[in-house]
Amino acid sequence: MCYRNIASFSNNKEKLNKQFKSINIGMMQRSIHTLYFTMIFSLFFVANCGSKDSEKQNNNKHVSTTTHQNQHKQIVQTAPKKKKKKKLKTVKVAKVEERKQAIVLLHGLNRISYDFDIMKAALQKAFPYATIVALKCVDKAPKKWGLSLSMKLSIKEQAELSYQEIKAVLGRNRHVVILGHSQGGLRGFTIIKEYADKLKEELGITIEQLITIGTPWTGATVMDHLNDPNVVNQQLDDCKDTLEKIDEKYRKGIVRYVLKTSLAENFPFLVKYLGQRIVDTTQGAADLKRDSDFIQNYVQKGLKEINVPIKAIAGVLVDFSKLFDYFPSSISKQELEKLNRTYAKLIGGDPMCEHDMLLTVATQHAEGIDKKDFKCIKINDVCHGNKVGISVKKGIAELDNNKVIQTVTEITENVFYKKEQVEVEDTTPTAALGG
Repeated sequence: MCYRNIASFSNNKEKLNKQFKSINIGMMQRSIHTLYFTMIFSLFFVANCGSKDSEKQNNNKHVSTTTHQNQHKQIVQTAPKKKKKKKLKTVKVAKVEERKQAIVLLHGLNRISYDFDIMKAALQKAFPYATIVALKCVDKAPKKWGLSLSMKLSIKEQAELSYQEIKAVLGRNRHVVILGHSQGGLRGFTIIKEYADKLKEELGITIEQLITIGTPWTGATVMDHLNDPNVVNQQLDDCKDTLEKIDEKYRKGIVRYVLKTSLAENFPFLVKYLGQRIVDTTQGAADLKRDSDFIQNYVQKGLKEINVPIKAIAGVLVDFSKLFDYFPSSISKQELEKLNRTYAKLIGGDPMCEHDMLLTVATQHAEGIDKKDFKCIKINDVCHGNKVGISVKKGIAELDNNKVIQTVTEITENVFYKKEQVEVEDTTPTAALGG
């Protein structure tokens, strides 16, 4: 019994050992499985965390980079800009609205508006928006015999016709510069004196400036010779040989030029007889005599009262050798000096006077007359017209001369524009530093 119990215990012990082993193996297997899954989970977790850390690091790097870039941009944006160099530049600013600018041109005694063709073209280029007109109301009729209205009508009557034409061609609200050559300067003076206020009231036209070129403010000495043309012939006879070396018909041409009539050379006594009648029936010419009522009273008194500024341009050319493209070398210095002095005495009563081959500088500048706002300008080497008995070389006639045109342009520019200094960027390249 005892043996059976021992045997039974042994059997039970073996069973228990087997069961224990089985239990241990199961537990070990479960432990291994648990450990396996724990390791896998740990690896996954570590990998996942590493990935997040990496992403975070990348994000941090991106944030850092972005922040750096933003900081850089901020630095760039907030960095003080280098000051650009400035310089002063003179610019032209309109005092008068350009579409309201106007220039009126008045020709001389027994002349035509076409005399201003070269001058007008130059002014139109300089003032492209201005209205520029050469008045035609007293033009000489081309290729027709007879006297022009500038000869027949008094200067006051001519001014009235000019006033009517100005109203017709300019329209309303204009600012006007009047430019008159020779007798045209006196016509312009009369327009201002008689009609400036009317033009302002009727059409809002304002006359801003009068410019005269070769205008006989104190009268023309040559007009005196109509009363005694023999004086002209006698004085020129002393230089006959010299004149005919210039041109075989030049003596006759000079006489006609001075006396304005072909009768003077061949029929001097007839001209002397008719001289006063010629003057009396050509009031436009008569007004130019030094002792005329127009010069002595109207002009001399008016120059003290007129409210428009005047610029008086005087041409000067006293040397016949400068008149023509070709001047004979056979004419000696002594002969030339004699001719120049004889002609100066004929024109101005003084062999040493300055003149433009028709009018003295003294009369062109209204010397001896009290004046108001009257500026005198003298331009050398220009003559009164395009002929002095015969045609002169191009570019020396007062209305065609570059110096005269430039002077007129500058005066007109000062009326219509002002100059101002403004700051502009200095684009002048900086000089490279030397080694």
